[in-house]
Amino acid sequence: MRGATTSGDHSTFGGELRRNPVSGRLTIVAPERAARPSDLHAAEVAGAAGPCPFCAGNEGLTPPETEAVRPRGSAPDAPGWRIRVVPNKYPALAGRHEVIVHSPQHDAELEDLGDDGLLEVLEVWRRRIAAQMGTGAAAATLIVNRGPGAGASLEHPHAQLFGTPVVPPLLLDELLEFERFSNRFGGCVLCAEIDGAGERLVHDGDVAAWVPAATRFPGEVWLAPKAHEPDVRSADLRPLAGALRRALVAVDTATGGAPLNLWLHTAPAELRGVFHWHVELAPRLSSIAGLELGADIALVTVDPEAAAEALRAAWPQG
Repeated sequence: MRGATTSGDHSTFGGELRRNPVSGRLTIVAPERAARPSDLHAAEVAGAAGPCPFCAGNEGLTPPETEAVRPRGSAPDAPGWRIRVVPNKYPALAGRHEVIVHSPQHDAELEDLGDDGLLEVLEVWRRRIAAQMGTGAAAATLIVNRGPGAGASLEHPHAQLFGTPVVPPLLLDELLEFERFSNRFGGCVLCAEIDGAGERLVHDGDVAAWVPAATRFPGEVWLAPKAHEPDVRSADLRPLAGALRRALVAVDTATGGAPLNLWLHTAPAELRGVFHWHVELAPRLSSIAGLELGADIALVTVDPEAAAEALRAAWPQG
């Protein structure tokens, strides 16, 4: 598995996907990513931040765009776009690591785009996931890092999409749990989780939001369609746009603007068995310590029912 890369390389370098034979855990070794720019600490280190590569007018600071939402007939790699997709200049995996810039506005978070604007972003996410898996990726993982405490290196809001030649371990673990539940009880474990959320249910609608009973992060919230759907590539995304916007506002309010990680799990390219796509929001109110790293067991100090109550109170009505 060392050196596993895929076709469609937009970069002269990329990392190696390696497997630890003792633990079975996967690691991407990508030393070139240490050179990627960061504007979050630039003022402290150098006195001022350089130009943002994701702002309109700075398109020449990124590789040529893969896709963009822009007026018909407007020139590629020039201002005028609303959403822009480019290969990551410092990829974790060559040709399989994309950046999706949500807006030309430097400080426009996802929830600032409104339901229609966020829907447009989600549709781009879906197209890029489909493109990755349609050209050979075994799975595609979409993430958003918000704030340096969540691993962000640039302030300008954006998502990253990773196409991997194998199904990532966390997604593989989920697939195995779906299979175990289906074999033992029939049906879908995620559908059962939504139905049994009780006091941990934050929002009930076409897309439900709830706090898992075995939460890994204080204030963590999951979103998934109430109707069983394995693959986001064929989903109706309009209900997700409204629910995700409100969830982001609620998490930001309930956690006092804590750094945040977001990821989307959808079925791999070749799904065998049961799955249900979902989005996970993980506020970073505390750091990961020895137990989490040494035993892979989460330790949280906020009761899930209390976290859900706080999120319900912060959930926007409009």
